[in-house]
Amino acid sequence: MERSADYKASGGKLVRIRLTEEAGHIRSVRITGDFFLIPEESIGKLEKMLEDTPLREQEIRLLVNRFYSATQAQGAGVTPEDFVKALLSTREV
Repeated sequence: MERSADYKASGGKLVRIRLTEEAGHIRSVRITGDFFLIPEESIGKLEKMLEDTPLREQEIRLLVNRFYSATQAQGAGVTPEDFVKALLSTREV
């Protein structure tokens, strides 16, 4: 099932999520918006890490926090919590 959501981050930036869900798991995901992460390739790494992850709050939160710890990514106008909320908001559409 194709899912999408636009989420306004706490810093005012837009986080746009487009994903394919199958049997409650993320099969593919594309994250875009008017934010940026450093290093530049970070968002692609996060998208890859999210593949095959259950679309449930606990798993998403754990993975996003693990991603930030492992990559030392830094965002302008977005936080790890913003990504968690944006991903989970796809369930509400």
